[in-house]
Amino acid sequence: MKLLIKLMIFTVIVLPLSGITSKAESTKAQIEALKQQIDEIQRQNQQQIEALKQQIDLMENARQADNEAITQMKEEEKDAWYNKFKAQYKKGLVFSTTDGNFKMRFRARGQFQASVTEQDGENTATNFSVARLRLKWDGHAFRPWFLYTIQLGARNNVDLRDLYFTIAYNKAIMPRVGQNKVPFSRDALNSSGALQFVTRSIVDGEFAYGRDRGISLYGALGKNNNFSYGAGVYNGDGRNGNSTDSNLLYAGRVQFGVGGQETTSGGLFRGANSSFPTASPYKLIPNFAKSPTLVVGAAMAGIPGLNINRKTPDGSIDDRMEELGVTVADVVSLTGDVNFKTPLFNVQGSYLGRWIDPDQGGADTAYDQGFNIQSGIFLLPKTVEVAGRFSYIDYDTSAGVVPPGTSVQDSSWAITPGINYYISHDHRWKVQLQYSYLSQAFTEGESDINSNVLRAQLQAYF
Repeated sequence: MKLLIKLMIFTVIVLPLSGITSKAESTKAQIEALKQQIDEIQRQNQQQIEALKQQIDLMENARQADNEAITQMKEEEKDAWYNKFKAQYKKGLVFSTTDGNFKMRFRARGQFQASVTEQDGENTATNFSVARLRLKWDGHAFRPWFLYTIQLGARNNVDLRDLYFTIAYNKAIMPRVGQNKVPFSRDALNSSGALQFVTRSIVDGEFAYGRDRGISLYGALGKNNNFSYGAGVYNGDGRNGNSTDSNLLYAGRVQFGVGGQETTSGGLFRGANSSFPTASPYKLIPNFAKSPTLVVGAAMAGIPGLNINRKTPDGSIDDRMEELGVTVADVVSLTGDVNFKTPLFNVQGSYLGRWIDPDQGGADTAYDQGFNIQSGIFLLPKTVEVAGRFSYIDYDTSAGVVPPGTSVQDSSWAITPGINYYISHDHRWKVQLQYSYLSQAFTEGESDINSNVLRAQLQAYF
């Protein structure tokens, strides 16, 4: 009985406890296995994290190296020669350096002309021609105030027209050396690309000095730079000549202007490199004003002891001396001019005189004189302009000047109406049409010579 009871207790109590213990042991083993799996996963994840961190470090280093290389390339590119220059078109093709020390502007100007000339005793002549072809470089070098200008004429052959250097450190005192226009007559100093008519007047052709080589001094004074001057000493043998003596050409011009819209901002001085430096409102162009502007100028020039067998200045001095039978003479010239212009109306007048005092033969001093007046009205602002000009030259033919029995010019005059179409609203691109009636009178009963000339011209200025 007792044995049976013990068996029942073992069966009811001991056997279930043994099963529970076995199950607990199995759960514990599973937990340990799971922990080992977790540890393995953590170990693997840590390895992946470390690998990713190493990859990130490598990528960061590579990115930093790339940035350093890009920075170095930018610095090298910044210092590259091609980044120190810039090019643009601004009334010419302009090349300049970024530091502002060098600048060169290139321009080209061509004039194609058609003319019909009818002269007493001559056949009527029709002619097509390239009246002018100019190639021009200007700018500054080494410093913004060291200016240069080079201009070539290339119509029939290449010849040097301008080559001069100007030190414009102070606009009140600007020295210049080289070959350039003599500071004398207004028409000659004005560019042939900015003429109100196809040709300059007969007065300018007779009395102007043109270009020469020498040293000169220019400047602009006044609050608005409205007073300009120029004076120089030149060889006296004209453009590209060769002086064989020391009888030099001396010339000086002064100019004063009032009005002009730009003077309200203190007078903008932009013309230091031009043929006659002056503030922008007072430049020598006879028309195109932003507001009413008045400019008055005067000049003198002379060549003591000019010997035309040794040197011949630009102009007609030598022709006149040959006509008078004079080889050596003291020559003195003077001029005065005035220009008034508004946006729609302009008028310009000039007077020129010249003494020729012979050094031999006991001949009297000849005084020739002439005047020119011209005016224009814009029918369309800055576009279509009608203009007219009258020019007159009075040659000295007194008894003590002209040898008896010699036939010389007594007077010459011309009247010229014209019409201009300004394609670019300035003088750069334009079409001009003019008619001129010219008359030359002579002494000793020689018949007058009368001419009718019709000219049309297209100008292209790049």
